[in-house]
Amino acid sequence: MKSSLIAVVVVTAFALPLAAVAAGDKSSSASPSDASGAESMFKSMDKNNDGSISREEAKGSPHEKEFAALDKNHDGKLSREEHAASPGHAGEKRPASTSSSAPARSGGK
Repeated sequence: MKSSLIAVVVVTAFALPLAAVAAGDKSSSASPSDASGAESMFKSMDKNNDGSISREEAKGSPHEKEFAALDKNHDGKLSREEHAASPGHAGEKRPASTSSSAPARSGGK
């Protein structure tokens, strides 16, 4: 009985952190090497964690001078997509998006 209780405690101790990661808990510590360089840089530049980089947040970064060109929708901030499309990051492998690509053609000759 005592060994069963210990086993349950050990399994629970390992299961809780995994459940937090699976749920997308942002308080878990993912290392910068887990993310692409663009994503890691984006997170470090997004000082207020609002999901975008303002012109003020870009000051002192490699994107400061090219901010206007990167801001494709001219809203005064860089989205993750705008930031990742910058020349320095454009060739990086990014995680697959959840949107579907063009539908496969069926049939044909």
